[in-house]
Amino acid sequence: MGLLNLSLFRDGPHDQFERLAAPHLDRLYKYAYRLCGNRDDAEDLVQDLLLKLYPRLEEMKGIDKLGAWMARILYRMYIDRLRRDKRSPLQQMEDEEAVYETYASTQPGPLDTVDSDSTLTIINEALQRLSDDHRLLIILHDVEGHNLQEIHEITGLPLGTIKSRISRARNKLREIISKKEPYVLESVKAGTRL
Repeated sequence: MGLLNLSLFRDGPHDQFERLAAPHLDRLYKYAYRLCGNRDDAEDLVQDLLLKLYPRLEEMKGIDKLGAWMARILYRMYIDRLRRDKRSPLQQMEDEEAVYETYASTQPGPLDTVDSDSTLTIINEALQRLSDDHRLLIILHDVEGHNLQEIHEITGLPLGTIKSRISRARNKLREIISKKEPYVLESVKAGTRL
């Protein structure tokens, strides 16, 4: 009796999907985290994305820029979730609680912010204060490093609109940071990457 060839069972749809999706998961999670602002929602969003894409394995095999394609779908799912949550009375209550928590929490002092982790925390908090459209574009362009054409492919926005919104978003981000912690703005200008 010959040995059973297990390699025949290793290349099923699950393995193929995993090989296609795995190289993009870290970047997708970071992107989702920056969109959502918290770990749980980011994990849920990426998990929902994977569940949505699993039945589309054959389509995924034929896509050249799979990471950008997956990012575009993740973005659309995030926007759909935002729209759904804005209509929910429960979300309004959670938003109100978040406002109280924000004002009740203690912010790091100047000595704490010298550390780059604290600086990044301040920048991330400022990002969360931007409008959804502005935050998305700053994340895609300045944090994730997508070029304007890739952002156009992900969002469907015209290039001119993308350029002007990125400019406005950067100005608003500078304004928020300078009001909160002026010395952090200097470190951002000096080249600290978001």
